Amino acid sequence: MKRAWWLLPAVPVAGLVVLEVAGDWLFGVREARPTPPGDIPPAEARAHVRESFGSWSGPDHHPARPDLTGFLGAIGTAGRAGRASDAAGSFDCDRLYAEITRSDLFTRSGLPLDPSGGPRLLRTGLWDAVHEGGPGLDWDRVEIRKVAQLPGGDELLVYAKHSAGHRSAPYRWWLIRSPAGWKVYDVEDVRIGLRLSRQAAGLFARGGANPPELLAGLKALRAASDLLDGGKADAADAALVPARVAMLPRDQFVLRCVLEGAVAAMRGRPTEALEWAARADAITPALPAVDYLRASAYAAAGNWADAAEHARRYVDQLGPDAAACRILGRALRETGRPAEAAAAFEQGLRDDPTREDLRAALAELRRMR
Repeated sequence: MKRAWWLLPAVPVAGLVVLEVAGDWLFGVREARPTPPGDIPPAEARAHVRESFGSWSGPDHHPARPDLTGFLGAIGTAGRAGRASDAAGSFDCDRLYAEITRSDLFTRSGLPLDPSGGPRLLRTGLWDAVHEGGPGLDWDRVEIRKVAQLPGGDELLVYAKHSAGHRSAPYRWWLIRSPAGWKVYDVEDVRIGLRLSRQAAGLFARGGANPPELLAGLKALRAASDLLDGGKADAADAALVPARVAMLPRDQFVLRCVLEGAVAAMRGRPTEALEWAARADAITPALPAVDYLRASAYAAAGNWADAAEHARRYVDQLGPDAAACRILGRALRETGRPAEAAAAFEQGLRDDPTREDLRAALAELRRMR
């Protein structure tokens, strides 16, 4: 995996679950309601069109798209079997390269466009990730949660839950139809906002006119993500130091904001976590990871009304998510809506029937009736 660390699917499936950890660990921490930060640089704000999604249809009525389920499932099968060519062949590397070249990191690198060599390098990186045993492409099950048609007719945005053993994580996939069938041209780990095209840009940035501080900062983001995946907030905080002194492009700064916010939340500092969430939202509005971070931080601060708002917004986009449903159910219970709270806990259990905390919370609610 070392040569292809930038590749999002090479991150272990359900890795970067730091926000779930934060949401689960921080109940009971109480602070005064935080005030919005006033130091967001105006230059970092930009217009962003909110994606239009169809209504999520519920856990028992998934979109009837066996073609998409089969396509994404086949990538996992190829990953488990080590069939690197099949997995790499699932990506449209030309279109992925086009997404990379639109990133702030690529633009700042001063690199010329290479529509021939760039896609070839990407395919090699994808092949390496699978050939070297990158575990992120070896999911056992794929559950399609939502499908949205994108402009162009042959492009889709697909929300899916991937499971590998007892772990799972939400992803969203950008797909395009080719003469050979569906191809991937971008993918994002929803809980952290980590997108393949933005991370892959780091591969090309090494060949551009970038200062060593920037390259060190990019590596620091990866290291902090890995440490947070293991619940090591203090070590992740230390690992982020190079990223704090680097002049990160906006794409990478958003990732730093989410990581910094997650560290703050895990260390019991919800006010600081909300400040980082606000910075991320100023750059990339409507990022699901920011709603999750805010829900966790508001819950930690005992601001249950706002925690419910952001947890519900996250669930509405992705469908039931056990950790988010736990926050939502607790927030609804604390605001005097026991019936809605029970429904939220039930949603979480449909997503992950092994969650004993959700089962206990639901049983407690029923005893109170």
